[in-house]
Amino acid sequence: MDRKEFIKSCGYACIATVVSSALLESCSTSTHIASAVTSGNTLSILKSEFVTGKKEEFRKFVIVNSSKYEYPICIYKINDTEYSALLMQCTHNSCELNPQGTFLVCPCHGSEFSNTGVVQNPPAEKNLQAFTTTTDNEKIYIHL
Repeated sequence: MDRKEFIKSCGYACIATVVSSALLESCSTSTHIASAVTSGNTLSILKSEFVTGKKEEFRKFVIVNSSKYEYPICIYKINDTEYSALLMQCTHNSCELNPQGTFLVCPCHGSEFSNTGVVQNPPAEKNLQAFTTTTDNEKIYIHL
């Protein structure tokens, strides 16, 4: 293979890598920012925030913002009656966590936490701040 063919092949490989990574990234779970209503020390969101619009398909989590905290809160649907609400602040170095399906990942040092806030992968050693949740037929209440 001569030099021009080699450079041409490398160029095609680079383009293919960029295109394939963009396609794979588009398949990842999208983040849904839910509308929350604050009343005293309670945030409330509609259970319908977990509905994607596609028949019988539900989001694993939604994100809400609270004026009480610098970091957002991630709410996971554990089952039809149980929800987990976690402050998205890493307990290792205070970086904002990224939800990845059924767990949260710290982009700074790689700590991982379960959807209930339990440390799964260090360097973090302390579980996430979790909030008590209650529900009724239509809403989820996060007690701050």
